[in-house]
Amino acid sequence: MSEGAQERRAFDPAVADRVDRVEAGWRRERPDIDVSSVGIVTRIWRIGRHLDRHRKERLEAFGTDRAALDILAMLRRAGAPYRRTAGELQSSALITSGGMSQRLERLEDAGLVTRHMHPDDRRKVEVELTTAGMALVDELTGDLMANESKLIDILDEPEQAELRRLLKKLLSTFE
Repeated sequence: MSEGAQERRAFDPAVADRVDRVEAGWRRERPDIDVSSVGIVTRIWRIGRHLDRHRKERLEAFGTDRAALDILAMLRRAGAPYRRTAGELQSSALITSGGMSQRLERLEDAGLVTRHMHPDDRRKVEVELTTAGMALVDELTGDLMANESKLIDILDEPEQAELRRLLKKLLSTFE
């Protein structure tokens, strides 16, 4: 039996957690307002903090950070020849051109990407993943996905599918 399966069996939804106690405190102190969102929003926020900490630790073990992974992963997902314009990367990362330039300079100095002038438009710069960049992003994403799969293994497959669906629906209201 997997560790997640053991934990799934041990989970008792009737046992109050910290968020339940926060929500109960607000219900007691402010019975005039609907505090039911606390049970959802606070849990999402707390889970996000835990996931962020785990991911940061894994990235640090590889000597990198979220910003570098973001760019390397965008290039890797682009498919061969693993190249995108700096503008496309900037737009996807939702950062300023100056911020993108700084990130690209660090990645280029580390030998993970190369930058080239666009063959048809010299105002555009193309960014390409190097062999070293490919090796790093492949190893890193394999490690991250395996680690993060373990973190959510408390949920079985149907529960994970339902959670993906619900989170997608909720996220659609913001994006």
